[in-house]
Amino acid sequence: MKRVWTIRLAAFWVTALLATAALQAGPAVAGPWRELRAAQGQPDRQDRGSQRQRDAGQPDRYQRQERPPQRLSDEEHRGLHRDLDKARREIYKPRPER
Repeated sequence: MKRVWTIRLAAFWVTALLATAALQAGPAVAGPWRELRAAQGQPDRQDRGSQRQRDAGQPDRYQRQERPPQRLSDEEHRGLHRDLDKARREIYKPRPER
């Protein structure tokens, strides 16, 4: 019984070691392929951006438009909270007794 546990423990550590080595080797193995794709004129996945952005001619990253902060008036604020309170009462109203 003790020998079975020793074998299982050794198998676990070997698997963990191999998995860690595979994860660490990913970028190192991808290096030659990235250079080959660049030599062929194909953009790398990280450099391409999304298809929709390329078609629209938009920048790769979303640029947030600066807008001045808009505050609700007191009447709009009260109306919003009135509507929220009404919705909460409808959602959380007690169930009728059966």
